[in-house]
Amino acid sequence: MTNNYYSFIMNAYEKGAGDIGVQDSDSCPKVVDGENVEISPEFSYELEEGEFCHYHLAPFCVNLVDEVLKNLLEEYAEKEFVEFIPVLVKSKEYGDRQFYIVHFKKIYDVVDWENSDCNPPGNVIRMCVDYEKVKNLHVFNSGSYANGMFFPRNDIIVSTKVYKEIKKRKLNFGLSFGIIRCLNK
Repeated sequence: MTNNYYSFIMNAYEKGAGDIGVQDSDSCPKVVDGENVEISPEFSYELEEGEFCHYHLAPFCVNLVDEVLKNLLEEYAEKEFVEFIPVLVKSKEYGDRQFYIVHFKKIYDVVDWENSDCNPPGNVIRMCVDYEKVKNLHVFNSGSYANGMFFPRNDIIVSTKVYKEIKKRKLNFGLSFGIIRCLNK
């Protein structure tokens, strides 16, 4: 039996969905799940074109969510392992808005290596999660991208329950989902 989970993917091809950038890439926070994060209080992102979405993938693969999506994720996340770091996103057209960096304080050990497709040296091409490790989780990461070629990529994975709630509340403008298999139920 297959039980699916869903990873967040920025849908840059959705008409009207905006891009987030920064003026100075040297000041841009390098957010890596499982590591401490330091952000200057003066730092801000910029909406470069398009409209605000509930989810944005910022430079250096930083996951940003607005207040509404943050509140939903907080309902289901393990509070001691997920933090939402406030950052300002500026826009000349729409005004400045408060967003939150989704930062996992730990890397969840959820990958089912036996059923995931990998290429050497252990890079995951198509991930499968282990049911025994995720059965009680609704918002988590995988660490499967931790050895990214240029920089680590942080992922957000949600259960079917959270996925359906996002769709029901119409919080998926600019957001697509990658299906992650879970075979060993």
